[in-house]
Amino acid sequence: MLQHHCKRYGPAFETAKAGPVKTLSDSETEENKMKQYKVAIIGNGMICNAAHIPAYQAMGDKVRIVAVADIREEAARETAERHGIPKYYVDPYKMLEEEKPDIISVCTPNAYHKEYTLAGFRAGCHVVCEKPVAMNCADAEEMFRAADQAGRHLFVIQSLRFTGNFKAAASLAQSGCLGEIYYADLNLVRRRGVPRWGMFHMAKENVGGAFCDLGVHMCDYLMYLSGNPKMVAVSGNAVTKIVSKEKNIEFSNAESGAPTGLFTPRKFDMREFDVEEFANGYIRLDNGMTVTFKISWALNLPNSNTVSICGDKGGLTIGDDGLKLMTTQGAYQTDVIPRVFPDPYSEYSDFTGHIHEMDYILKVLNGEMTIEEYPIRKDEVMNVVSMIEAFYKSARLGREVTFQELGR
Repeated sequence: MLQHHCKRYGPAFETAKAGPVKTLSDSETEENKMKQYKVAIIGNGMICNAAHIPAYQAMGDKVRIVAVADIREEAARETAERHGIPKYYVDPYKMLEEEKPDIISVCTPNAYHKEYTLAGFRAGCHVVCEKPVAMNCADAEEMFRAADQAGRHLFVIQSLRFTGNFKAAASLAQSGCLGEIYYADLNLVRRRGVPRWGMFHMAKENVGGAFCDLGVHMCDYLMYLSGNPKMVAVSGNAVTKIVSKEKNIEFSNAESGAPTGLFTPRKFDMREFDVEEFANGYIRLDNGMTVTFKISWALNLPNSNTVSICGDKGGLTIGDDGLKLMTTQGAYQTDVIPRVFPDPYSEYSDFTGHIHEMDYILKVLNGEMTIEEYPIRKDEVMNVVSMIEAFYKSARLGREVTFQELGR
């Protein structure tokens, strides 16, 4: 993973005056359909190796990964050699200047998403940024504004939407079978699932812990499924009680979120751990809907991953036990269990959601789909970022925080 001591912009990165955002003519659209996009990746840890590279490779000859960059030379070199990528760098700015990619993936710790996203736009790239795109609304708004000014796109990764039962459940909910949704419970518990690679556990690099790592998936998915009601207030609790006390506890990288992709991980030191291992709380939304959540990297409960959604016509549970629709038929309470078939992309990657997203991204770039049709919309991203910002402010202040308080 990248740390924060790369070179600043040289002359090639002077910010040009941004003109209006252009729309593609028919000839430009046809040209883009035939174009092979040059790709570079900043940050060569697990998510780069296990998700982004397989997603680009699954696109065939539509893209070509020309280089990767990480300040840990061993990570950049190993990533390039493993995947047959021609060049690697320890300086992302030098890579941008020399390789002139069309697309970059930003796979760094959270604290540097904005920096390298803005660098990508100044270099003329489209940017694919890992979640959460930012930890506060001001930074996220600046990133989207920079994309508009550069005439480029910011694509935010929110892969849970496109996976298995979650994808099917969203389709059911959006068909109206739940009626008016008024309550949801988000439950993602890792019993002992602290990421022991990279810098997830360090506040100065990742800003937060379990909530911004896992809760962002749950909040985004719920907003997508429920029509994106706006956050009104969050009451949150951030706790670290277990990991700092335990020593030599056996754990599973797969249960920590890394089934594959760990080749040259940064050495983990528990003494650096200064973010939350457990987050819980309550969200109020402007349509009257309320949400409870329980998110952990470490908690003395079984591993679980379940979203429960309740409407006045039916309810859904999605997670470890599959997908179930609970409703009524005639005089009877009825449970419906849809058949959900395996993802066709599972042969490429354990992170199939990234592949589905990449397919959408290329459709936008090739003019086959507008950015407004791209499933992960700016208003949804900004709503989720507002929840993240409010959660951490609430946990810090020990009280509910409203949307109007953000940024103050």
